[in-house]
Amino acid sequence: MNLEFLLPLPGFFLKPGQRMRKCFLGGCFLLLLHPWWAAAQGTLDADESVLFFPTIAKEEDDGSITVPIEAWVFQEERRRVLDSALNSYLGIDPDQQSPARQALFAKRARYFHADSERGEIIHARIGDQVLMLPATDPSGRTHGKIRLDHNRAQWRDDGIGHIAYALEAPGHALHGLEGHAWILPEEGVFVVSDIDDTIKHSNVRDKKALLRNTFWEPFQAVPGAADWYRKMARDEPGIFFHYLSASPLQLHPVLSEFLREQGFPTGNLYLRESTAWRTLYADSEDSRAHKTEILEHLAARFPKRKFILIGDSGESDPEIYADFTRKRPGQVLAIYIRDVTGEDKNAPRYRQTFQNIAPKHWQIWSCGQQFCGR
Repeated sequence: MNLEFLLPLPGFFLKPGQRMRKCFLGGCFLLLLHPWWAAAQGTLDADESVLFFPTIAKEEDDGSITVPIEAWVFQEERRRVLDSALNSYLGIDPDQQSPARQALFAKRARYFHADSERGEIIHARIGDQVLMLPATDPSGRTHGKIRLDHNRAQWRDDGIGHIAYALEAPGHALHGLEGHAWILPEEGVFVVSDIDDTIKHSNVRDKKALLRNTFWEPFQAVPGAADWYRKMARDEPGIFFHYLSASPLQLHPVLSEFLREQGFPTGNLYLRESTAWRTLYADSEDSRAHKTEILEHLAARFPKRKFILIGDSGESDPEIYADFTRKRPGQVLAIYIRDVTGEDKNAPRYRQTFQNIAPKHWQIWSCGQQFCGR
């Protein structure tokens, strides 16, 4: 950056009062410039954190790979008042809980204590290439793209590629923090799965129980779900899993950990954009808009891919999937809905929802706490 215009070159020969005013204005400009200048150097404050989100890279016609990188920059705060308000609503006294449960709450609530950092610039390194991402927006989010040679990716036998990258922040505790992107063939099968009450017991219809399960209780997988998903992964080469939930993005780390620890196939996790306590959980309209947007994006990006859609009856999954199927009938192989509302396939809701969709394309399970596979 050229800063010569700040130097008092011909102004050096001005009268002392004029020169003082010019220097004062130049100094003020430098003070205003300082936050931008520090950010441009890619420096993070010691108490600032970064969270990378998995993305889908694109293989170009020339064999190169375009890798999108998405990140959230934030600063963690304690926010005891918010914790107290939540626990008071739930009727929980944290001091009466075991150290293990207190630690669990702290882990789950961690990213809800975050203040999104606006105007920060970070760098990501892939091999010997470094990408400077644009300054973060008011929600602390930033995204950019970097193009790489084909051989930079790790390729699986089924044609799916993987690229890892790391935060470039020398001297910062987060230096080397990793993110990743997937390269997916244009053809194949996508499994799009809801999480809450589909593969994880959450009790979404009872908001107080949902909050307890989110912050205070160990996550419990629906029995049989991971086994069925792994079977699909074994039986269908090139299949890829997308986990789609209206839960807020602050739960990304703990839900990713849940999927990994329970043995669900590797995939991308799509959560709702939310960096405020007041939008902790989406209403039905926001949930539906979020899931529909992701589905439409995947279908438009991969028009040759087929879809298996899996959800539950607790909220709007049947309606969302049915609407998507009517719009793109050639892309949907099957819809599977786990019953949590006590409605069988002949219920008025389903007859209306799946009108004009062949019965062979959708299935309702009434299996209690168990998960029924195909």
